[in-house]
Amino acid sequence: MGWLLITRFTLQEAIRRRLFLTMAILTLLMLVLFGLLIHAAIDRMQANNVANGTDPTLPTIYAGIAITILAMWLVYLVISTMTIFLTISMISGEIEAGTFVLIVPKPLRRAEIIFGKWLGYALILGLYTLLLSLAFMGIIYWFTGYWPTYAFAAIGMLEISMLVLLGLITLCGAFVPTAANGVIAVMLFMGAFISSIVQFAIPAQDYMVQNITAVISLIMPTDAMWHGASYYLFPAAIGVLQNFSVSSVNTPFTATQPISPQLLTWAILYSL
Repeated sequence: MGWLLITRFTLQEAIRRRLFLTMAILTLLMLVLFGLLIHAAIDRMQANNVANGTDPTLPTIYAGIAITILAMWLVYLVISTMTIFLTISMISGEIEAGTFVLIVPKPLRRAEIIFGKWLGYALILGLYTLLLSLAFMGIIYWFTGYWPTYAFAAIGMLEISMLVLLGLITLCGAFVPTAANGVIAVMLFMGAFISSIVQFAIPAQDYMVQNITAVISLIMPTDAMWHGASYYLFPAAIGVLQNFSVSSVNTPFTATQPISPQLLTWAILYSL
């Protein structure tokens, strides 16, 4: 059970470096600022609706849906950035510093060390993703009354996206230096995002472009996971909202249908 020991050491190291404290303080500041902005925007919108003699309830729900999409996209970017910068040196950094030379000869296999570190960071980032997502959704619900019907399905997609990125960094960290590992992660992450924009802009009949973007999604399925999450952020009973449908907000940042089971299965296997 050497991997449990490495996982514990990874968590202890995060505490020693005050990683949790830093994340908590910065996140709290971000949430306070977000809450103040939402409060001001919703109050002004509702005041304008009342002044015009219209019921502000439905526009507030619309605003809640839009803000939820934007806020969770921010969560997606934050956790992806943190995953890259917190973990790019977890394997390659140990190799470059010579720590592996001291640890591996002990009664610990190399695979146990790598898995233990992966699990430690997965726990840290997974918990952070869950709490940050719930915090944003809670603030939005407080001011707009909107809570996604499948909120936890959306959060699950974000968790898988984080694990996909963590899995890639862990794999590359065993073979390439830290700087190269970071470059690979950033370029593939950005490439997946750019491919979704290209796919949106190019007609669906262009099968070559569609095939290329499909291959990119297989190589780096993070953006596909975000699109899967965005689908679950819309209300389930969307038909009851007047003049609103998922297709009416079809953008490069959202999806009009859930992610395919095959791609979801691939992303889960990819992260492991």
